[in-house]
Amino acid sequence: MLIGEPMPSQYDWRFQIFGFPIRVTWLFWIIAAALGYNQAMSLDENYQRLAPAVEGVSSPGFPILLCVWVAATLLSILVHELGHALAFRYFGIQSEIVLYHMGGLAIPTAGYLYQRGGFRRRLTDGNQIIISAAGPLLQLASGIVVGVGALLAGIYTGEIGSWLKWFSADASWFAGAQIPENAFTYALINFYVLISLWWPLFNLLPVYPLDGGHIVQHTIAIVRRTDGLYEANLIGAVVGFGVAWWFFRSGMTINALLFVSLAMSNVQAMQQQGPRIW
Repeated sequence: MLIGEPMPSQYDWRFQIFGFPIRVTWLFWIIAAALGYNQAMSLDENYQRLAPAVEGVSSPGFPILLCVWVAATLLSILVHELGHALAFRYFGIQSEIVLYHMGGLAIPTAGYLYQRGGFRRRLTDGNQIIISAAGPLLQLASGIVVGVGALLAGIYTGEIGSWLKWFSADASWFAGAQIPENAFTYALINFYVLISLWWPLFNLLPVYPLDGGHIVQHTIAIVRRTDGLYEANLIGAVVGFGVAWWFFRSGMTINALLFVSLAMSNVQAMQQQGPRIW
């Protein structure tokens, strides 16, 4: 997700992975915890309710499960941004990663010119599409690998199990997978899979400046020989309000407000660009 880099703070956590500087802002932890509050609470309550009736079932408690959610969020979004950063590196551009309240950013630090074949070249719209798609696709792949790996190991993962049933009626190969008796084990796998499947899918929605919005912009730029921004903003506004309405109907108010904000930012961007003659 590319929106805008937050200002550095003395409370930021800084480290490196694969040579990429990583900065995690203090607000990331708060928003991640807020988004996972209901998930952790519901899981703890379900296990606590089953514990007296089913031998061996236990839960480490809500605080621990919430920490697992935050850790899973950190790892999953970091994988997403590493996808963008590795794509930048493929084109010879260095970048840094920032995780903040809106998710994450992979920020190029050497400009959009890259060295290839002895010549300095500017990123094409096709290159930009590859960079935008690399993040959500790597995150989605990681969620599928973890989920399927858990099923093969006999640990049931709800999200992957549900998805596989959509594609195939034959679920015999993972029919023996069992829900772990300990809520910590269940959360460790399922929280990561849940985030890694749904986060990239929503990020691929054609709502600028999500990755899907950038893909739409550069696709339109290739087809119409323009920068594609106005059209991407128009599509982003329509889809953004539609997704927000769906979230409101589903009772997910925080997510709904996020997409209302994104849709409004697209409307404002269109107003700043002025009327467009197609």
